[in-house]
Amino acid sequence: MIKPCWTCRRRTIQCDQSGFPCSKCEKAGLECHDKRPLRWVEGVAIRGKLRGHVFKAPSEAPQGPQVARSDEKQVSLISEKRLRILHTPPYAMQDPRIHNMDRLSKYYIDYYNQRICKLYILFDSDSNPFRNLLSFSLEDLALQKSIVAIAARHFANTGRSFDTTDAVVPSRFVHANMDALLFKKQTIEALSSSLSDVGSRRTEVTMATILLLIFLDILESGIDGWDSHLQGARGLLTLNQSLVKCTPKSDKKIDTGDTVRETRKFITEQLLLIETLGSALSGPRIVSEAFVGDNGMKHQESIVRSFLGCPGFLLRAVQFFSDQRSLITEFRRRQETSNISILQDTLAMLDLTGRFDCLEWAADLQRCAASSIEVTKLCMLSQAYKTATLLYGTRVLNALTAATSNNEELVSQLLGLIETLQNDAILFKCLLWPTFIAGLDCWAENQQAFVMKLLRALWDSTSCLNVIGASNILRDHWRREEMPETLMHEISDVDGIGRGWLLI
Repeated sequence: MIKPCWTCRRRTIQCDQSGFPCSKCEKAGLECHDKRPLRWVEGVAIRGKLRGHVFKAPSEAPQGPQVARSDEKQVSLISEKRLRILHTPPYAMQDPRIHNMDRLSKYYIDYYNQRICKLYILFDSDSNPFRNLLSFSLEDLALQKSIVAIAARHFANTGRSFDTTDAVVPSRFVHANMDALLFKKQTIEALSSSLSDVGSRRTEVTMATILLLIFLDILESGIDGWDSHLQGARGLLTLNQSLVKCTPKSDKKIDTGDTVRETRKFITEQLLLIETLGSALSGPRIVSEAFVGDNGMKHQESIVRSFLGCPGFLLRAVQFFSDQRSLITEFRRRQETSNISILQDTLAMLDLTGRFDCLEWAADLQRCAASSIEVTKLCMLSQAYKTATLLYGTRVLNALTAATSNNEELVSQLLGLIETLQNDAILFKCLLWPTFIAGLDCWAENQQAFVMKLLRALWDSTSCLNVIGASNILRDHWRREEMPETLMHEISDVDGIGRGWLLI
């Protein structure tokens, strides 16, 4: 950034000029503008005799049946009044197809464009896949409603405190919470209608809607709902593939283009990543094949399309350890006496993970993407995930051998990496899962306090309620230190955390 941003100058504070947006605007939850944005006012003029004057259009007869319920209308009217104090988004002026969209939806679409798109991607760019979904949403109601719902939920979350849950929340955030619930309901209804249409083959749009519903669950809590959506996505993709196989070659459509193909690939990659990290902190399950995807595509993320910046090999290692947990549970259920093969496989994967070259990965990724992120920082990011994977794998090994191990060195190394990356807002937002894994092995009060400090910073950066959920899980986990006799048996594996959390 060459000069201080307009938002900081407007607030009469010194801009740190760290980038766009600047870190001060991000921390305050404000939109960072490099110059004065367009300001919309009530009426046809901003000054003079016509200031505030509105010309009313003649009423028109209703077109078609009235589908909105009275309570939904009331919520919409309340939100419309609230938005009078908010600026009209610039995105609403860029595409004529949203001209007839209500002002509330326009505002939230712009909020999604400016805040959400860069939150759910490691490196924001002109080819941000989440931003590309906007063009699809203009032709699909379910996707459009999901975008509006996720924006409303995030805006509502920004009014909440990390430490206090019963504090008085300003009315604009209360209204945003009502907006989020309403639009989520409309999203599910529109998605159900879309799935009932047997003639529709727009799988990539439906999959995108499901992906955003998963992220909406992350914003709301990060628990349970994401798994149901994921199962639906898996079934939908399997059904679509079977329909394609049954369709005669002469009836198959010509290639739908690079945009649709890349969008489908990106969505499938994200669903696979979600299944991997979500399963790692869920109860044991039957070992099955990973999420359906094209051969050779699993976890092959470019920095432009990377959600977390975690190397593909490490994701596969996490998936392996997660599957080992399920094998251990089955082994115990059968009361078998020999587990040598499970032990050998787990030790072999731990060895492979320890020999993973983070610097080489970071250099190759930076060279291919030609991004502005330094190789050193990318290396530290991958090192954080590598260390967290080793800690996670060690916990699985301990559950298998009924032993304990000293992980203080790994924990200290991981916390040091996260502390250093805390100064980089782009990379730090990706570190909830490693932070949580480190917290599982923190028993000193100073380490626990430091983990809570990191989680509070992550909350300020992301406004995802699963961050607060992670803090609550760790507090309960640390209390078990008072029960040393049951400690090894109850928390040697991650099953002790309870329900299935998606902490990303």
